[in-house]
Amino acid sequence: MMRKIFFGLLWIVCVPAMMAQNTAESYYMMRAKEAVQSDDYDTAIEYLSKELDVNPKNGYAHMWTAIACAHSDRFGWALQYAQSALRYLPKNAKAGRGQLNILLAELYLEAKDTTRTISYLEQVIKETPNEEYPYRKLARISEKRQDKEAMLRYARMAVNNIPTSTNMYVLLSDAQVANEQYSEALATCEKAFALPELTSKDRSKLLIQRASIHVANKQPNEALSDLMNSTRIDIWDVSEDVLSKLDDTIPSVLYDTLSAAYTKEPDKLFWKIYLYDYYRYHNEYSKAVEIGFAMLPQYNSAHLVHYIASILESYIGDVELSERMLVKQLSVDSTSANTYVRLQELYSETGRYKEAMKMAEKALSFDPNENDKSTAYKLRGRDYEIQHEYQKAIEDYMAGMIADPSDSEYWWFRIGRLYGKLNESEKQAWAFEQGRKAMQVKGKELPPESYVAMGDSAKAYEAAKTMIKKENSPEQHYNAACVYAQIGHPEEAVTELRKAMEYGFSHFYHIAWDMDLDSLRGLPEFEALVSEYKQRAEQAKQELRSKIDLELNY
Repeated sequence: MMRKIFFGLLWIVCVPAMMAQNTAESYYMMRAKEAVQSDDYDTAIEYLSKELDVNPKNGYAHMWTAIACAHSDRFGWALQYAQSALRYLPKNAKAGRGQLNILLAELYLEAKDTTRTISYLEQVIKETPNEEYPYRKLARISEKRQDKEAMLRYARMAVNNIPTSTNMYVLLSDAQVANEQYSEALATCEKAFALPELTSKDRSKLLIQRASIHVANKQPNEALSDLMNSTRIDIWDVSEDVLSKLDDTIPSVLYDTLSAAYTKEPDKLFWKIYLYDYYRYHNEYSKAVEIGFAMLPQYNSAHLVHYIASILESYIGDVELSERMLVKQLSVDSTSANTYVRLQELYSETGRYKEAMKMAEKALSFDPNENDKSTAYKLRGRDYEIQHEYQKAIEDYMAGMIADPSDSEYWWFRIGRLYGKLNESEKQAWAFEQGRKAMQVKGKELPPESYVAMGDSAKAYEAAKTMIKKENSPEQHYNAACVYAQIGHPEEAVTELRKAMEYGFSHFYHIAWDMDLDSLRGLPEFEALVSEYKQRAEQAKQELRSKIDLELNY
C-alpha cells in the first residue's frame, strides 16, 4: 500500500519540481530522475548522494532520496532524508512540504507510531488545506482508535475546507453514521447531490453511500432502491458490502428483485455481478461459477478470475480448471503478486509443495499488499510444518504476523505448539502467553485450537461445541472435526466432517494431508465418507462443466 502512495508523491510533486531545475549543477539530479523512471532506485540514490556531496542543502535532492529509499523499503533512511528535505526546502514550496509531511506520516504509520502520524497529517492540513488525503487518513485512524468524536471533527473540517468534493461529503456522512447521526448523514448526502457539475460517477457513489446509511438505520428496502439506482448509473461502483448487509436482512426480497431485473435485462453486466455475489453468499457455488463464466467475456478482471478459480478449487473440486484459469491470468499480468499467492494456495492444498514454494517466492518478489504477503508467508510456513521443518515454519508464521497481525492470536498458539515439538518449553510458554494477550485485547474467548495446542482436551471439546453453535458453516464443522480427531473423539469427528461436506466443504486434497485428521486415517467410516463425497463432487464437477463456456481458452 505504501508504494502506491510513494509513486504518487514521486510523479505529482517531485517531477515538476525537478523539471523546474534546469541549472548546470542539476546533472546528477537529471540522472537520478532517469534511474527512477526505470525503477532503478539504487542508481538513483547513488546519483542523489553525489548531488548532495556538491550541494548538501538541496531540499529537492533530499526529497527525491527520501522517496527513492521508501520505494526500496529503506524506511529508516527515508525518514531521515524526508526530515532533512523539510529543513532545506523553501518555505514557499507548500505543495512539496505538504507531500513530505504525508510521506513522513506514512513512514510513522508503518512504524506503528500513531501519535506522530497524526501530528504530520495535521501539519499537511496547515500547509495545504485543500488536500483530501490527510482528512481521510485522520478520520480512518480515529475510527480505528474508536474515537468517534475525532472522526467527526476531521470530517467536518474536510467539508469546510473542500466544500466542492463529493469524497469529503461521503467522509462526513460516514462519520455521522459512526456516531449514529442517521438523519444528519442523509442530509449531508442531499447537500452533496446539490453540488454543481456532479458527474455520473459521483451520483452513483452518493446513492451507494445513502444506501449504506439506510442499512445502518435498519431501512433495508430504501437501501435496496438506492443500490439498484446506483448500478444503473455506474457499474463500477457496485457495492458488495451493501449487498451482503441487505442479504442478511431481506434475502428473499433481494433475490426476487435481482432475478426480475436480470430476467428483464439479461445482457446487463451489473445484474450478473449482483447475482454472482448473491449465489456466493448463499453457498450456491455451481450457480456462482455458471454465472461467473457468463460474465467473463464482458468483465474479464483479475478479481473475478481469482474468485471463480477459488470456488472451483474449494467447493467444486475442479483443481485442474482452477489452475488453468490462474495460469492464464499470469499470461495477462505476470507481475501479479495476488495471482501467485492464489496459485501457491492451490499447490499447497494439493500437496505440490515445491511448486507452492516457488509461487511464494514469486509473490513476495512483486510487492504484495499486507494481506497477500501475510498469506504467502503463512502458507509457506504450513508447508514447512507438514514437512516437519518446524523452525522454518515458525519463522514464516512470525513473518506473516508482522505483515498482517489481525489474526495473530491464532498463529501464536500454532507457534507455541511447534516450539513444543522442538522441546523448547520456555519459548512455548512465551508464545502461548502472547496468544492469550492477543485474545484479551480483542475481548474474545480462546478458540478450541488453542486448547488443543496447550493440551487441555476438556476445554478444547467444550470450545468446539460452542464454536459450531455460533456458526453453522462448512469451515467450522471441519474445524470441529479436526479438534475432535486430535483429542480422542473419532466418532464425533467423522460426524462433523460429514456435516462439513453436506454444507459444501470439498477440500479433499486438504483432507488428504491435514495432520489434524491423522487419527482418523484407516477407520472404515472415515475412508467411506471421503470416498462417497469425492464421487458426488466429481459428478457435480462434470455437470457444471457441461453448463459453462470452456471455449474461453480455459
